[in-house]
Amino acid sequence: MQQKSTNLRRYLGVVSVGLGLMTLAACTVTGPQDFGDDSNKNETIDSGWEGQGGGSAAQAGVGGATSGTGGDGTSASNVASSSNVASSSNVASSSSGMSGSVCGDNVCDAGENCQNCGEDCSKGGSPPATTGLDGEEQAFLQIINTYRTQNGLGTLAACKSLNRTAQGHSEDMRDQDYFSHDGLNGSEPWDRACDACYELGCGPMTAMAENIAAGNSGAQKTFTQWKNSPGHDKNMKGASFKYIGIGRATGGGTYGSYWTNVFGGAHEKSCD
Repeated sequence: MQQKSTNLRRYLGVVSVGLGLMTLAACTVTGPQDFGDDSNKNETIDSGWEGQGGGSAAQAGVGGATSGTGGDGTSASNVASSSNVASSSNVASSSSGMSGSVCGDNVCDAGENCQNCGEDCSKGGSPPATTGLDGEEQAFLQIINTYRTQNGLGTLAACKSLNRTAQGHSEDMRDQDYFSHDGLNGSEPWDRACDACYELGCGPMTAMAENIAAGNSGAQKTFTQWKNSPGHDKNMKGASFKYIGIGRATGGGTYGSYWTNVFGGAHEKSCD
């Protein structure tokens, strides 16, 4: 977990991972490296998995994780992965249809699952009351889509299960007072997406990325933080990403405001 400097005002995070379906080869992981003073710490993670057959997801390629502070008191960090797994899901989106089963009653009843009732069946992420996009989060979606259009890229659609993922991580960082792509329970971004009912995150089985930031409550200033950091900017302009989850938590923690973006490359019914 990245420790925080007491005089750091605005902070961002970035991590990357490569992913794909390929033939069996090798796996290498180089863990976090501490380069001194916490306020100027850098971390790197490189991993590559190549796996064989059967349609199971495997990691392939190389990714990196970097974070560090700039001279103006900001810092940067992001996460990314890519995949050639199919990009859609045909799981039924209706509720269970069984007598007494109601989506939204906080019980994952028989017949309910992540794809038709993530509110009840998710094992992690934010509660329904904070999963929807607030005004600043909606503004961020407009800002990033304008930016992508200006760069010749398709727009991103908000995904409910990815919103649940992003909001849950922002709230956890605020409530537990830390700042990291790794949750205090050891979870990585894809683990949290999987638990929050974005089932393509289980593996992951599609292109995914995460950006985190802290210290600015507004959408425009947070976007500017990420735009000015090459790793974050790369994620925001990722051509493989089609869906986004946006989470903003305020009113606590060392930095007061925490933002998380989780990017996904494919649609599934949990997004709706």
